[in-house]
Amino acid sequence: MVKYKRKKDELKEYWDDQINFLIREVNEFDNGSENEARRIASCLRILLHETKYSKSLVGQIGINLIYFSSSSFYNPANLLTSWTLLTLRLGPDGIQYLPNIIYDKDSRYFCYTFDDWWNEVIFDDKSNVFTRKDIILFVANNDGGAHVDPELKESFFLLSKQNSLGIVDNFDQAPENNPIYQAVRSIAEEFLISLKIREIGLKTRKQCKDKTFEMRFFDDSRRYKWSSTEINVSEEIMEIVNQHRVEDRKLYLQVLGNGMKVEFVGK
Repeated sequence: MVKYKRKKDELKEYWDDQINFLIREVNEFDNGSENEARRIASCLRILLHETKYSKSLVGQIGINLIYFSSSSFYNPANLLTSWTLLTLRLGPDGIQYLPNIIYDKDSRYFCYTFDDWWNEVIFDDKSNVFTRKDIILFVANNDGGAHVDPELKESFFLLSKQNSLGIVDNFDQAPENNPIYQAVRSIAEEFLISLKIREIGLKTRKQCKDKTFEMRFFDDSRRYKWSSTEINVSEEIMEIVNQHRVEDRKLYLQVLGNGMKVEFVGK
């Protein structure tokens, strides 16, 4: 069968459509329609996800991005569960998960290559870890974004329905909203900020040679950032960290077109 290769202007039209859809759905989510996370996830899958048989829109158009992460440092030895893209709000109606989309100018944020960002651990309920990729593909492929599965994988069922993160308020009540949907909103915000960084433009990049960074791997893809110069931990914790395969990274100070500086973790 003869296949027609799409022209650049066609791909650009699809790109513009998906970005406009994403912005509209983000606004709907922020106005209270949290189920819009399903459509947000579908947009992000189209824009970002690649397989052996399909290419992402980012890849087809050839857009070069560094990916902004709002995730804090993750410690696999922490006895408590981790949710690095969320915050909590305690109000008169109980406790709620919120997306971490209000950034403190005094906090530290990093940018990554796509693979490190997409596969970074953002949830750890002490039984399973979940990455951005895991969350987006689950919502898009199984939870109503583009398809509804009749059954849920146990790990996602526990995370989304059974409070496997173990968060409760003073009355021992769990949050009523879905942490997975809030994480989807956070991931969308990170991606939109990554686009803004690209619009500003990249200038010089200087390596911070006095700082060591690395990626630690749970398996072939799931990973977390680590630094022996930025994180001070006990020997016992390092024994746990050292169980995970390591790949070296370098920390750069990336200057943007407007003079703003961001920290970029790359190879």
